[in-house]
Amino acid sequence: MSSAPGTSTSPRVDLARSAARGGGGTLLSQALRLVLQLGSVVVLARLLDPAAFGLVAMVTSIIGVAELVRDFGLSTAATRVKELDQDQQTNLFWTNTALGLGCSVVAAALSPLVAAVYDRTELVPVVLALSAVFTLNGVSTQFRVDLTRQLRFGRLIVVDVAGQVAGIAVAITAAVLGAGLWALVAQQLTTAVVGCAGAAALSGFRPGLPHRRSSVRPFLHFGGRLLATSSLWYATKNVDNVVLGVVAGPAPLGVYARAYQLLMTPLNQLNAPLTRVAVPVLSAVQDDGPRYERYLRTAQLTGCYVTAPVLAVAAALASPVVEVLLGREWHAVAPVFAALAVGGVFRAVSQLAFWIYVSQGRPGAQFRMLLVTAPVMVALMVAGSPWGAVGVAVGHSAAHFLYWAVSLWHVGRVTGVPVGPLFTTASRAVLVVSLPMAVVASTATLLPIAAVLQIVAGVALAVLYAVVAALVLPWLRRDAVAVGELVRRATGRARPA
Repeated sequence: MSSAPGTSTSPRVDLARSAARGGGGTLLSQALRLVLQLGSVVVLARLLDPAAFGLVAMVTSIIGVAELVRDFGLSTAATRVKELDQDQQTNLFWTNTALGLGCSVVAAALSPLVAAVYDRTELVPVVLALSAVFTLNGVSTQFRVDLTRQLRFGRLIVVDVAGQVAGIAVAITAAVLGAGLWALVAQQLTTAVVGCAGAAALSGFRPGLPHRRSSVRPFLHFGGRLLATSSLWYATKNVDNVVLGVVAGPAPLGVYARAYQLLMTPLNQLNAPLTRVAVPVLSAVQDDGPRYERYLRTAQLTGCYVTAPVLAVAAALASPVVEVLLGREWHAVAPVFAALAVGGVFRAVSQLAFWIYVSQGRPGAQFRMLLVTAPVMVALMVAGSPWGAVGVAVGHSAAHFLYWAVSLWHVGRVTGVPVGPLFTTASRAVLVVSLPMAVVASTATLLPIAAVLQIVAGVALAVLYAVVAALVLPWLRRDAVAVGELVRRATGRARPA
């Protein structure tokens, strides 16, 4: 889908400046969100038991697929087109709202079935409460699309942070008052309410009544193909929670969920907002081969030299990290987190393939690729279930290594985008930077010192290795300069090329 007829709502901007400031500004703001989320993990882990986290994870792992149906790929479809008029966006608003309301009704109706899957009747009211989130997110979708199309990333950041702060405050208050798992339910509801209200208030888009003369069929066509891919991908990512919930129960699942959240907190703070920036910018230059490839390489550097090294070092320091963040009573989380973080390294670098599929308008190709890889990924995770949470985590990491390699090869094959240099950059970054940093950091755990000092020593050793490697390896110095230039552009200290 190249474009929809109408008048463009996107201003004429310098894409390089917008990409750099949007992406870099997002990275800086996400540091605040990372602190907030880690803070909530630390506090709530000391107020709630593993079973509370496990029960909520049981519900969200199943009904979360309704969030994909609620969006129907329309947010991405509306973001990537070059032109979008008021009537089209109004119709998209009512479409997303209707889908959100429909998903809420269906999720509520299926609450007894969700409880039956796990043989736990106490999950019924949890499903009923969380189903409201779909309607709220459906209402907010096109307001967020408008902010993205106008490249008003600062306002999006305000919306996201405000919702997160409110949700965390409510959850901690409820937990202190003894609400148990309902503190986690209240957190999700509050975040959705504040996010919806904030997006509507800060967006310039104001929906009117639906217009019959303005068709959204092209958006539904593109979104439907994206929905098929997203649904299959969601099922692949969440089978680990369902399997553990059924086989082991809420407490082991709660341990796994805490480890998974420690992994996904930094990943989500980078991948989701970077996708918001990368997809519209890459879509705008998809016909300019050299420029498109240059932007891809710049986008990849974030995963290769920021996210991947952080996760690799975190895996090496899993034991002291868990002790400091969650407390010694959560020691069972450490080996699970270490195993998951290894896969997180490849999740960080595989996001690039998704950006290529979407910006090139090829979600169908990604779906066909997933039809082959998803069953293998699921099998790897299920195969680890006899060994509990650690076994599932190992299968999870093996699955995501497989996905990274296959998805990047496949997207190059179907789109014609040269992926050889992208493979080379990612492989060198993982093998020569992230892996050795993890190895040297792990030596700090052998020191007879407090956990927090082990973390400090491990990080210092990892950074020292990175500095020495950059001094010795010319290609690493070039990549480091490129990352530094991206940061300078993001903060307005350099002019975009």
